[in-house]
Amino acid sequence: MERVGIYNRCSTEEESQINALATQVAESREIAERMGWQIAEQYVESRTGTVAYKRREYQRLLGDMEKDRFDIVMIKSIDRLMRSARDWYFFLSRLTENHLKLYIYIEGKFHTTDDNLISGIKAILAEDFSRELSKKIKNAHKRRQEKKSGCNITCNMFGWNRLGRDSYEINEKEAEYYRTAFALAWEGKGFYTISNRLYEMGARGRKGQKISEVQWRNMLYSPRAHGTVVLNTRTYNFDTKRYEKVPEEEWVIMEKALPEIVSREYQEKVIRLMQERASGEKAAKGREKRKPGGKYPLTGKIMCGECGRHYYRTSYTSGKGKKVVWKCASFLEGGRKTEEKGTAGCDNMHLWEDKLLGSLKEIFCRRGMISGEEEEKLLGKFMLFLKRVLCEETGKEEERRLEREYEKLQRRKDALMEKLLAGVIGDEDFSRYGGELGEKMKGLKEQMNRIKEKEQSYNNSELRFKAIREEIRKQGLLEQAMVKALLGETDHMEIHKEGRLVLFFDREGKDREEICWGSGD
Repeated sequence: MERVGIYNRCSTEEESQINALATQVAESREIAERMGWQIAEQYVESRTGTVAYKRREYQRLLGDMEKDRFDIVMIKSIDRLMRSARDWYFFLSRLTENHLKLYIYIEGKFHTTDDNLISGIKAILAEDFSRELSKKIKNAHKRRQEKKSGCNITCNMFGWNRLGRDSYEINEKEAEYYRTAFALAWEGKGFYTISNRLYEMGARGRKGQKISEVQWRNMLYSPRAHGTVVLNTRTYNFDTKRYEKVPEEEWVIMEKALPEIVSREYQEKVIRLMQERASGEKAAKGREKRKPGGKYPLTGKIMCGECGRHYYRTSYTSGKGKKVVWKCASFLEGGRKTEEKGTAGCDNMHLWEDKLLGSLKEIFCRRGMISGEEEEKLLGKFMLFLKRVLCEETGKEEERRLEREYEKLQRRKDALMEKLLAGVIGDEDFSRYGGELGEKMKGLKEQMNRIKEKEQSYNNSELRFKAIREEIRKQGLLEQAMVKALLGETDHMEIHKEGRLVLFFDREGKDREEICWGSGD
């Protein structure tokens, strides 16, 4: 018995018919049973729309087509499935890839390759019909707005009740919460506080949910609060399937379209106060970030003890590899001091990063912030993680993915054999499709074998892990990582010309440590 997956959806013009979808559901099941098919799944799309990716049941249908859940997809007509030529041809390609048949029950026939041209034309016509319908609705809506013959707001608005077309009254309970939000904003409360405070007072959305801080912000800034409605701020682009902003000069502004909850003057005064407060907080955050910072842990930490400026990172490559040197900003701008330059430039020493990190480690060890036991423990954790990645997890996910793909192809091959035995397909089609499936399965097997061989080579590489461990110790990579992490516990450091490093753990300089290298670069 062949299995069928039924997809049901009403077209736009049937939306007014309450029982249209229920009738289609029952009708399609009756036809499937009359044909002697087993109903494996039924996809009932309760929402309309021309955008395929927004239709949840349609997306579920596409997913199940890959899982060999049925042999036939049944629809009422092409325009019930979609009204986009591009989406239609995408659906057909998925149908072909998964060796499924499409039955259009309003026509009483299976879709064949000979129908592709006609069905494509039908999809294009359906898409054109939807496009024209969308244009007519949009144009009528826009003309009504431009003539200001009514705003016709269909959604629920917090603070007002809709009595009829373009007729609204204030919901006093909600309006009181609305006014309280303005009062809290005037007192300097933020939107997070406003949202929580009003929730505690009993303010709820129309569905009983908490009104978020973002919603309260939008409501306080919205001109609806003083009765003005702004329309035509965005439009739907049928080609891109996205809403797009409309230029401000094309907006339709309808004053006194709603009963006001607060006066325009009061709302504007509260908004100015909120904007001034936001600007002040932004400026304060900007002042906090004046201290130089960057992607390197030492950036902004090294101060010149001679001219008071920061050190900056430079690097060059030599025969021994890449070298990192930190240099004073004054030196980078003016070089060394000379009599001709006057105060330009700086004579302070340059800092080799590896030497600097070694000195910082000495200071951290002196203070008990780094110990050999902690290093050994951290190195052990790292090696354990490395072994798990290289041995246990290497290729596992990829191997599982390939196994699932292999099993899927095997099911297709079995289904192909059943269709051959049932006389659905001939020997030539069986040989062609079976050969393609066999080649794909062979390729998957080879990939799985390579992954297993790679895993085996990693499992026999204990000596390699030992060499990695020794290299980490030799290069001091672990020490460098610990030192860089501990830099977060310091405020800054000063470098003096005579080779003295002073590390400050607090801004006031009461907690400090010193180390001396001697003079020279």
